[in-house]
Amino acid sequence: MKAHRVRVIISVLVILTALFMFFWPSNENVENTGVLKYLSNIKLGLDIQGGSMLEYDMKLDEGTDPNEIIDNVILVLRKRLDAAGYTEAVVTKVVSGNKIRVRVEIPGITDIETAEKLIGSRGKLYFAEVVEVQTSDTKPNVSRNKYVVINGKEEELYDYVRDIYDETTWYKVKKYFTFGEEPFEFTGTEVIDANSDINTRNSGFKVNLKFSSQGSKKFELITGNLIGKRLAIILDNRVIIAPTVNQKITGGSAEITGIQTIDEARNVSALIKAGNLPVDLIKFQERTTGPTLGRDVVETIIKAGLLGLFVVMIYMIIFYGWMGLVADIALLFNSMLLLGILAGTNAILTLPGLAGIILTFGTTVDGNVIIYERIKEELRHGRPPLTAVRFGFDKAFWTLFDANLTTVLAGVVLYYFATGTVRGFAITLIIGTLGSMFTNLVVSRSILESTSHLINVKKYQKAAVEEGK
Repeated sequence: MKAHRVRVIISVLVILTALFMFFWPSNENVENTGVLKYLSNIKLGLDIQGGSMLEYDMKLDEGTDPNEIIDNVILVLRKRLDAAGYTEAVVTKVVSGNKIRVRVEIPGITDIETAEKLIGSRGKLYFAEVVEVQTSDTKPNVSRNKYVVINGKEEELYDYVRDIYDETTWYKVKKYFTFGEEPFEFTGTEVIDANSDINTRNSGFKVNLKFSSQGSKKFELITGNLIGKRLAIILDNRVIIAPTVNQKITGGSAEITGIQTIDEARNVSALIKAGNLPVDLIKFQERTTGPTLGRDVVETIIKAGLLGLFVVMIYMIIFYGWMGLVADIALLFNSMLLLGILAGTNAILTLPGLAGIILTFGTTVDGNVIIYERIKEELRHGRPPLTAVRFGFDKAFWTLFDANLTTVLAGVVLYYFATGTVRGFAITLIIGTLGSMFTNLVVSRSILESTSHLINVKKYQKAAVEEGK
């Protein structure tokens, strides 16, 4: 009785959590219509939502190994897309013969020019003197701003920029340096490299910066005039870090110390690197998937899946009676569990992923059929319904476990070696199969043990008698 109660409580908690994740109000995909509006909490892939795919060659210097630079290119593009709010975009390496390219897929953008501007625009990284720090929910105004001429254009000297991690912390920065003969800026183009390391002289970790020869001279001038003051490093108007200048720095390299964790040091160095693409990108191909076409395809698949689900549910009720109805409940339970997990984990749903969901309908029903045949055997032997249910689940446990485990392992292998939307199939297959095992062995058992008196025992015992004649 205690185990039964635990199974019931776990089943209720799981389905409530899934419902919470699936129906939690979200501003994502609010433009979806038709069947897709019910999937507003799930991120949709390029093949469903529509969008743009661009593939680029890298313009490499002679002798440069593309394998050494592709990860940095992907990192830079990933940061740019995240900064622009396209967190569901996918940036991948594509190997074609002896060529290595980078592919960018952006759901929701069907205008190629807009996508190209987003990828091609340089995320500006620059250094600036920190004048003051304020805490505010909104951006403070700069009163009586000053102006300087940079590259023949008049620019505002001061601005407020937000901390990259704290939405309420604003830095008033002096964007241009006014030392020397004329104002100048110090941008990411002057930074050759940035990497994280352990601070062997003191505790903690550090970020090493290396500058170009021109940048080295500028940095020496800057640090010589800002000793004891804070110097912010800013990417896309977000302050990455704002260390204090301890001394005049010469030699073309610098260290940012006082960082507490290696993860923080790695993140800072990655963000500084992300400000500049290490190579020029040359567009190789482009493709646009219209949202209308994608919506038509997915609505057809969803309707076909729902029709198949309805047919299967009717079949189960006809052949298994009350147990068939329980199998239908388990099927709906697993479907909601899968959708809730997709919504809660921000996984991207693709067309192959939808196929994976429909496939799990079959695995869920298969599991219940195996269990029910075991229960029917126990009933034919004259066992009471509750005992038959318990024996049926116990005897079918390892058969279901082994069958589902092999499917999950196949899904893991597919996910590891596959790329693109095929991974979506592997994800939904793995989640759906694990959910199927849970609903078969826990949810179905909880319901049937509580309602075993509703099973038509005479039907199976009568069949056994007729077979024995």
